[in-house]
Amino acid sequence: MSASATTAPPIKVGVKPLFSTWIYLCENGPIHLNDRLEELAHRLMQDDRNATRRTNAGGWHYAFDLFKLDEPLVAEFRNQMEQHVRAFLNHFRPPERKKQDSFKLEGWINVNRAGHSNVLHCHPGCFLSATYYVKVPANMKGGEIVFRDPRGPAVAMYETPGIELPWVGNGTGLPFNPATGHLILFPSWLEHRVERFEGEGERISIAFNATNP
Repeated sequence: MSASATTAPPIKVGVKPLFSTWIYLCENGPIHLNDRLEELAHRLMQDDRNATRRTNAGGWHYAFDLFKLDEPLVAEFRNQMEQHVRAFLNHFRPPERKKQDSFKLEGWINVNRAGHSNVLHCHPGCFLSATYYVKVPANMKGGEIVFRDPRGPAVAMYETPGIELPWVGNGTGLPFNPATGHLILFPSWLEHRVERFEGEGERISIAFNATNP
């Protein structure tokens, strides 16, 4: 028998991730609107009826839909955010299928100061959620938005002493350090929280959901 007859053919293998969770991060959002958005937040905060408690542990949470305010500033900001939502949706489509999707935005303002945070939560009843950072103090400690691994404990259900499994996380979540002008879009089912903020000044953000029109 010849040597060539016993030689095994080369084996082709591949390793690829499945079921990735996509996050949209823009580091240069509409910063030209920030000063006016901050002024709007402070104006709304003067009326106690505009405050509510949702996921915020301390801090100020606007009680109503920001995008229902009949103000040119809000309309301009909404237009900017709609463009980002459409860009995120079209990113996954081939050129011939890109389109101008129809949807509705519902938003609110968050103002956190020292000691404030947001508990773990998700946003039911919508398909995309987002946070735009109007103002983040330069020397802020904490205040990160943390996304929890949606697989939960499933990836660690089988123990392997002495064998390190690269796909098993520690379950604590992935933090994003915000900065002024950053915009993050993510699937609404993805659980997240905001870490306790320490430092001087205010951490002002505008969050919103995209829903059917």
